[in-house]
Amino acid sequence: MTTDESSSIENVWQEIEELVMGLAQISRTEISGQHFYAELVERAIQGLNARGALLWIPNAQRDFELIQKQGLNPETDPILGLSQEQIARHRQLLNEALLENEPASIAAESGLSAQHQGRNPLTENLILCPVRIMRDSVASLGILEIIHPPPRSYAAQDGYLRFISALCEISDDFCQHQQLLKLQELETLWEEFERFSEHVHLHLDAQQTAYIIANEGRLLINCDRVSVLQRTGQSYRLMAASGVESIERRSESVQRLESLVTRIQALNRPYWNWEADQNYPPQITEPLHAYLDLAASRSLMIFPLKHITQETVEPAGNTRLHDHSSPTEQMIGAIVVEQFHVVATSQTLLDRALAVSRHGGTALYNALQYESFPFFPILKFWSHSPVRNRQLTWRKLGTVGVILAVIAAILILTPATFTIEGTGALQPVEQQNIFATADGIVDQILVHQGEEVTRDQTLLTLRDSDLELESSRVRGEIQTVQKRLAVIQAARLELNPTDADALQRGNRLTAEQEELNERLKSLTEQRTLLKNQQDALLLKSPINGEVLTWDLQEKLLARPVQRGQRLLTVADLKGPWELKMQVPDSEVGHILAAQRASESPLNVSFLLLTDPDQTYTGTIQSIAATAEPDEEGTPVVQITVKLDRESIKGLRPGASVLPQIDCGQRSLGYVWLRRLWETVQRELFLL
Repeated sequence: MTTDESSSIENVWQEIEELVMGLAQISRTEISGQHFYAELVERAIQGLNARGALLWIPNAQRDFELIQKQGLNPETDPILGLSQEQIARHRQLLNEALLENEPASIAAESGLSAQHQGRNPLTENLILCPVRIMRDSVASLGILEIIHPPPRSYAAQDGYLRFISALCEISDDFCQHQQLLKLQELETLWEEFERFSEHVHLHLDAQQTAYIIANEGRLLINCDRVSVLQRTGQSYRLMAASGVESIERRSESVQRLESLVTRIQALNRPYWNWEADQNYPPQITEPLHAYLDLAASRSLMIFPLKHITQETVEPAGNTRLHDHSSPTEQMIGAIVVEQFHVVATSQTLLDRALAVSRHGGTALYNALQYESFPFFPILKFWSHSPVRNRQLTWRKLGTVGVILAVIAAILILTPATFTIEGTGALQPVEQQNIFATADGIVDQILVHQGEEVTRDQTLLTLRDSDLELESSRVRGEIQTVQKRLAVIQAARLELNPTDADALQRGNRLTAEQEELNERLKSLTEQRTLLKNQQDALLLKSPINGEVLTWDLQEKLLARPVQRGQRLLTVADLKGPWELKMQVPDSEVGHILAAQRASESPLNVSFLLLTDPDQTYTGTIQSIAATAEPDEEGTPVVQITVKLDRESIKGLRPGASVLPQIDCGQRSLGYVWLRRLWETVQRELFLL
């Protein structure tokens, strides 16, 4: 061997060693399996100057699936054009090499041995080496297939096998390293989950539990924000959000989030993940976009909070995520997981969020159940009272009994004014809303806010293009019919009454004239109807008063409106006024009982929020016979209160007031403790 040949061989081995060492270093980094196996096949081709490298893994159908390749694929190469039988023999060769579990070099058109049926269908050599492959966090045994020219010597062939075996051993190291990282991640997750579980079940205060779910859950899930909502009926109410000390109920973002979660949870899914490229129905799209416009979230997921009321055994093969709620689960609320930057949804994130929702649902349920006990505030105070742990003597007990008896006597015998509170607003008695009489466009606005108007004064005009076109058509047809009648009249005057042909023609003209007269009558009626419709587009004031609607030009001018749409309001501010108040349906019974017991209307005292130093009075004029839900869905009864407008200063339509209805005299104890007594009655009735 010459010096140049020796130097060339040394350079080749040095390059191969660099390829192997480089792959070994890569296997110790945080590289994904796809990129690692791409590096493996690429280095295998470089080291052997091969035509192709393929990485096969057996699937559930006992066949082989190609997960990585570079260069030639013998089964799909159109130049080779292998038959189905040759492909089947090739797959059988892979299976036999996998069973042998030893690296092997297969000559052209031969197999592992004479006893094996698998064959190499190529005119080139194959190297088949078992390799451990990490896929979906599971290590499986696969085959690395190398296609290369026949080696020039047995020593070269042995070197090829040792080189490929070294690469496959590095793949084993990579699998072990990935499994170690997975175990470390699971250990960290378990520690975090144990800390979260300990904290979330520590308290029985619902609000405090919600804040623990939000803040500790955010750390466990590793997201930017977690919000906790409680289910109340068919809607959801925000209880806590991570990083926020208190919730502002009037915040628009809070209201939009509650509306979004209410719509999403109606779908009854195990969880909901927002995807920007997916089309959602309008019931979801509208509240979703409304919330995202304020929150600027790039990723949003919603998980239900449920409490398992009965342990069930799931059948084998059943997944953890169900498509429908189980009858053994009770819906408590929901958590909203948000990211403010683009993050791909991973299985780890889903698993952590589901763990937070499962334990958070049970903890929140226990807290809510604990707080729903009768006399909960008193029991809570007593449990923390230092008196509870002191030893009481009979003398002390007697003293306490006397004190309690005196307090009870005072509460029973002392009279007090019994009042029912509500909410309301001041309104003029004579007040009219102006509605659009037809579909159209607001053409002119002739008044402005605060302007005094008279009865039948035009306030604004609408324009209907279709109505104008129809009116123009009818006018044109009327003119055409009138001209034709004039022509017929002139033609009849020119006829000779003694001529038989003229007489026949006159009869035809008479018949046509009668037809045109009927046509003219119909068109005239249509013109009258169209004129009435055009007159209806002039919206006039039905009363003398003042325009209350603010900023009419900005809201209505040149804008389309629909028939029945309220456009503005006119009220007589110089006439009588009244107080429209709402009282909860549960309180109306006391008012009706007091009304029956009194010979005169009940008195109502109220404070103006704009002038809280002055108290005004009025009398009940009427009580609505039915209850209607307010904006929050609570049933309320409308009560109209008669006022003396001369005694009230600064009257303003819609001014908010705090009214109280005088329902007579009751004992002081009933006035103070009636809500507690009613709660006890309701709880006993429901038992």
